[in-house]
Amino acid sequence: MATLLAGCLASSGWALVPTGAAADPGVEPSDVTLTLGPGQSADVNKVVHTPPIPPNPDLVFIADTTGSMGGAIANVRTNAAAILGEVSDAQPTAQFAVAEYKDFTDSSPFRVNQGLTGDDASVQTGINQWSASGGGDFPEAVLNALYEVATGAVAFRPDSTRIAVIFGDAPSHDPSGGHSLADTSAALQAAGIRLVAVDVGALDFSGQFSNLTAATGGVLLSGVAGDEVADAILAGIKAIEVTVTPKVVSCPAGVSVTFSPANRTVTSGEDATFTEHVTLAGSVPAGTHECTVDFQIDGESRGFVQKLTVNVPGLKIDDVEVPETGGQAVFTVTRTGPTTNPVTVKYATANGSATAPGDYTAVNGTLTFAAGETTKPVPVPIIDDTVGEPDETFTVNLSAPSGAAIVDGTGQGRIIDNEREGTFSCQATAVKIAGLKVAQANPADVPCADDVETVAQSTLNAGLIKVQTSLLEARTDQTPDDLSSAPPAAGDSGSAKAVIESTKIIAPGLTIELGVVKSSASATCVSAPGGLTSKLAGASSIASLKINGLPVTVGSAPLTIPLVVGSLQLNSTQVSGDTVIQRAVFLDTLLTDVVLAESKANVEGRPCVV
Repeated sequence: MATLLAGCLASSGWALVPTGAAADPGVEPSDVTLTLGPGQSADVNKVVHTPPIPPNPDLVFIADTTGSMGGAIANVRTNAAAILGEVSDAQPTAQFAVAEYKDFTDSSPFRVNQGLTGDDASVQTGINQWSASGGGDFPEAVLNALYEVATGAVAFRPDSTRIAVIFGDAPSHDPSGGHSLADTSAALQAAGIRLVAVDVGALDFSGQFSNLTAATGGVLLSGVAGDEVADAILAGIKAIEVTVTPKVVSCPAGVSVTFSPANRTVTSGEDATFTEHVTLAGSVPAGTHECTVDFQIDGESRGFVQKLTVNVPGLKIDDVEVPETGGQAVFTVTRTGPTTNPVTVKYATANGSATAPGDYTAVNGTLTFAAGETTKPVPVPIIDDTVGEPDETFTVNLSAPSGAAIVDGTGQGRIIDNEREGTFSCQATAVKIAGLKVAQANPADVPCADDVETVAQSTLNAGLIKVQTSLLEARTDQTPDDLSSAPPAAGDSGSAKAVIESTKIIAPGLTIELGVVKSSASATCVSAPGGLTSKLAGASSIASLKINGLPVTVGSAPLTIPLVVGSLQLNSTQVSGDTVIQRAVFLDTLLTDVVLAESKANVEGRPCVV
């Protein structure tokens, strides 16, 4: 309860004129944005500029209209428009009611001149109904008037600040109309009415209004002259105390907002200051978290709302693939969200199918992001061994962040093995007869190797069969020459070729003459869904053929010609498992077999896969 003296009002120079400029009512700052990491906290200083008039007021003017109050009534009637104007300027939703009281010896000890309204003209009309008359003994029917106002004589709005302004020069009967001081005090408090009492003479003679204003959180103005009542009324309204209470309306899990103090009571128009404590749980995720705080006035929401935005930066580490010969796997740790604050995080490698120190060198440490930095590298040395093995993996794990939350804390490193899981084989032979071979490349067959053998001419006899050939060549080739020098790639291959410029085969009753005979076979790495695979291929051709002097049309297509001594098979391709054998000529007889231009290629294991 505030007690103001008329002398204090006079010395302050206050009058019914607009006051100096003040901050607009509301909370400052109304929007707060913070950047914090899990487990961190911050304090924000808050100022609530309370309105000079309590918000959304319902004001009831109650006048003592007994015979001694003429001067005071005239002063209020003359200055009513100024009072209404200043209140409405500060609180446009204000409404006003008018009432009066006398004593029980008068015909109307209490009446409402005007119910609550926002129409100033109607309020002025109600005030103009006041007329100083009546009264009798010293006490008046004051408590009865207040009790009536508190218990239904005036229909207050449910969300209003309820203020009863009473002025008079005499105390009240107690009880008054059957209502004691205690009854009246309880009724006013139950209705949530603040009492502004202007003592124009002896209103508080027995301390009744000191009691009532204290109980209702109101104001008592003592020693007010009749020509100062209007000034005192407005001063009393402005001197009402309001309690500001921050209420957290919404806030996501993991974000805590508290205030110190929990509430603050100030005179209307003064600033209420608070310290806002924002604390994040250690488990709060990265992202944007929003809270809403309503700074309520006397328990009611008056639009003094603060929006709090807390940005939690994130940390994530990528996955890396690196060839075994790559030297090092470089992981990248990325900070997301705001970059205004420094951030630290620890990192360490962990074994998977790849283990340290055989496959990589273990590392650990702490990364520090300065303001503005968004990425940091984590290099991990890779060991190049000579062991053929499947691809292997290890991880780099993030932990103990400060200033950010971990979004993806595990980066997988995949080491692509550069040792093949197999090899190629190849062999080329120009002539084969009865265990005899002429012009053979890469006799070992496995592994395939670059080789070539040429023979100018050859004559072989096997019993009754003679084979005469000229300009023979057998050639084998592997790409790349050293399979261990690089990982598998499309086009890697092992191949064989055989060529004979001319051939004559002589047997009893049979002469076979052939032009250029050639064959080729290959095993090649080709692209396929899911990676590389091996492909086998063979081809051969015969430029010309005569049997006993008669020409036979032939080319590269397979052909079998029956003979008296057996059969002549041309351009045959045999594929078995991972081996292809291409023969240009195969003479099958009861006496012996003759093979011309044979090429062979094979895959041993999986040379196209690491």
